[in-house]
Amino acid sequence: MVGFKASSKFRLSIRTRVLIFLLLLTTLPFLAYRFAVDLHRIMLNNQAIVQQQTVENLALILENRTDLWALQIQSGHPTRLAHLNLSNSVLWVVNEYGKTTYVVGQLPREQFNIHNDFYTAAGKLIIKTFATFIPYSLPYPYPQSRTPEKTLIENALRGRTLQQYRMNSDSQPISLMSATPLMLQNRIIGALVLEQKMETLFSESLDYFYRLIGIGALIFVIVIVGVMLHTAALSNRIIRLDNDVKKTYSLQGHLTNLVFPEQRNRFYFDELSDLRQHIDEMLKQLSGYERYLKQLPKTLRHELHNPLNRLSMALTLLEKDTEHSQLEYAKHALAQLKQIIASLSEATSIEDSLHSQIPEAFPIAVMLDHYMHNNITLHPEWSLTYQCRINKHAQVMGDGFMLEQMMDKLLSNAIDFSDGQRPVHVDCQPLGADKVIIRVENSGPALPAGYEQQIFDGMTSIRTLNQGQTHLGLGLYIVKLIVDFHKGKVYAENMSKTKDAFDGVRFNIELPLYQGS
Repeated sequence: MVGFKASSKFRLSIRTRVLIFLLLLTTLPFLAYRFAVDLHRIMLNNQAIVQQQTVENLALILENRTDLWALQIQSGHPTRLAHLNLSNSVLWVVNEYGKTTYVVGQLPREQFNIHNDFYTAAGKLIIKTFATFIPYSLPYPYPQSRTPEKTLIENALRGRTLQQYRMNSDSQPISLMSATPLMLQNRIIGALVLEQKMETLFSESLDYFYRLIGIGALIFVIVIVGVMLHTAALSNRIIRLDNDVKKTYSLQGHLTNLVFPEQRNRFYFDELSDLRQHIDEMLKQLSGYERYLKQLPKTLRHELHNPLNRLSMALTLLEKDTEHSQLEYAKHALAQLKQIIASLSEATSIEDSLHSQIPEAFPIAVMLDHYMHNNITLHPEWSLTYQCRINKHAQVMGDGFMLEQMMDKLLSNAIDFSDGQRPVHVDCQPLGADKVIIRVENSGPALPAGYEQQIFDGMTSIRTLNQGQTHLGLGLYIVKLIVDFHKGKVYAENMSKTKDAFDGVRFNIELPLYQGS
């Protein structure tokens, strides 16, 4: 089991994606605000039309049934029109000379207030708050003036129906005025003017809309908070699951912690808890397989040791008494079998020793110089060349003997695959200020495409040379184990004449330097 790292360059976590979704949802209040502005516009237009129709209807009543109008005045109810509230509006009757002869109704001095419930007040507060950030002016459909009555009466006496807004000192409309001519036998005898406070222009349906905005805002906040809490809880559970999975294996890929089930008591069960349970069951099975595989080489070596010795002794005795060509094949097969068992045991013993080994700082250049000079002296047939440009005082935290075993595997691999055209070259040099790199180069056939990293996996071999020997593909696997123990990195690459001196393969080992005092 090895750690997996996503290769995607663009990665968005679940929490980030939900946050983006919530940011998109924040456009809803702005859309609601825009809808409120449009609703104000519609309400103003409709109420202005209604007021114009009202004053025209009143003028028509005065023209045709003045007797009914007089009786209503005497009764104290000048009109019973349902959409005209004279407690918040004023009706002026003007003669043909522009003088006001009669006034009915009143305009409240204080601002018109309606008792609103919590949701309506909340909706108005939200719209008002948005208006401070996104100012807007309502599209008043008619001209505005501080003294609109003069213009209105003059136009009404000329036979025109006209509307204007009365403005206050802050240039804000406070009322809407409508004027229309009074006719008698097709002759203008005066004008009728109706003034209505702005607060009464908005019907109760607008308050219902504010209430809807308040309720919608409350639901929106509850949904947003709920989604955020659920997302945070789900994201935390996934992060805990990821951390627990990481704790179950070491950097070398060995299972270390099998106490995997979540320690917190949960009152819910969902797909994520099922996933945790399935991973727990899978890890238990993998742990059993790992224990079996670790014990297999030792078991094979122990169980096959005595039969192999007896078989070797029997072959020796047969060789003394009998001369047969198959005896050599049998002895060679026996040697191969011993080599296989020895290779398996070597990988297991190195792996076990790495687990129990305590790293120590040692001078990497001194160790490599001593190791390479010994190999060049003792094995001239290997045709080795060596160059080291690492500072003699540079130290690596680890084990020098393990690095020698690593170099043994690399040199053995390079010599086996070398075509003999050039010596096997070992080059050591600094890599930045905190690393060193060791390169082992040999001329010969290139690695097949895709095998640059795969060859470091166990039981992987691409040998086409020296087929008389048995290879399990554990040499480079041992190299990777030792490099991982030293917290380094190993990789292979093909060399070509286009960018290098010759065709071949280069193995690179990067090791971090010890930065202690």
